[in-house]
Amino acid sequence: MRRLPLLLLPLALAACDGGTSTPVTIDVKSDDGDNGSFRMENGTVSIKGDGFQGNFRVPQIKMKADDVDLDGVKLYPKSEIAGFHITGSDKPGKSKDGGKVLIDFTSPASLAAVQNWFRDGFTRKGFKFAAKGDGFAGATSDGGTFTLDLSADGGAKVKGRMEMAGS
Repeated sequence: MRRLPLLLLPLALAACDGGTSTPVTIDVKSDDGDNGSFRMENGTVSIKGDGFQGNFRVPQIKMKADDVDLDGVKLYPKSEIAGFHITGSDKPGKSKDGGKVLIDFTSPASLAAVQNWFRDGFTRKGFKFAAKGDGFAGATSDGGTFTLDLSADGGAKVKGRMEMAGS
């Protein structure tokens, strides 16, 4: 578990393209007390783990709508990702490990257009889902769960938050 934050660095760097950066956080906890965190924002990476701590300068990254894929359903075209957060936990024995991904984004369209985009995508991929407020909640084809919170943000702009928990 001590090396996990270091192993996650290439994942974050894979999306490098300069410009303004997308904040990325990864937090991991294990049943035996090994914990680690990875924070990247504005070209600085901070890694903390049991027995290791460091700060590094790296190229800034900006994640794009095409970088996000919920079991085959992408974000609305030209959406901007405002934050990408992962938490994970390692449970003892045969207990199921836990993990969650949280993505904050804005989409350049009306609330109805973004809702329709996701509704059509979820239906096409065979997800079991239902309306939840202005968004949706449900399960992916592999049994993972998700919630998608959407809200109008003035004019043709929508704020969204997608939360996925793995199976």
